[in-house]
Amino acid sequence: MVKLKDFSSLNKIEFYLILAWRNNPNIASFMKNQNVSLEEHAAFFDALKNQKTKKYFLVFDEDEPLGVIHFIDICKQSCEFGLYANPYLKGKGQILMNTLKNYAFETLKVRKITACVFKNNQKALSLYLKNGFEINKEDEQMLYLQLNNVGGGINSL
Repeated sequence: MVKLKDFSSLNKIEFYLILAWRNNPNIASFMKNQNVSLEEHAAFFDALKNQKTKKYFLVFDEDEPLGVIHFIDICKQSCEFGLYANPYLKGKGQILMNTLKNYAFETLKVRKITACVFKNNQKALSLYLKNGFEINKEDEQMLYLQLNNVGGGINSL
């Protein structure tokens, strides 16, 4: 069973686990900020406590940490999301995607979710397109995608 644990309630081991994942070359190479110091990580976690428009979760399947999903710029109509999988596991992207779509559309009740992805991140792009996202804009480095909540329920393919 998939469970979400808000970053505000993580223990010390989980805090350091996320820092290690975030700086893993397989994840960091697809982030805008490619190396995060312990001080930056701690400051980020501290700043999240007072945020109403951001939510970050560590995703578990039973007791196994699968990855991270997050939502930013949360408003009534939309939010932007991001995700990354535990770099030591394979094939968990779809579980993370299903979890984030469910949370966005069923809990946050937004009508649209958006994301940006580096053009060279083929794995993420493939996952997004497979899940019905459409590219609506691009620049030199990034593609910008969105998925609408069709008919009030999760957009099914």
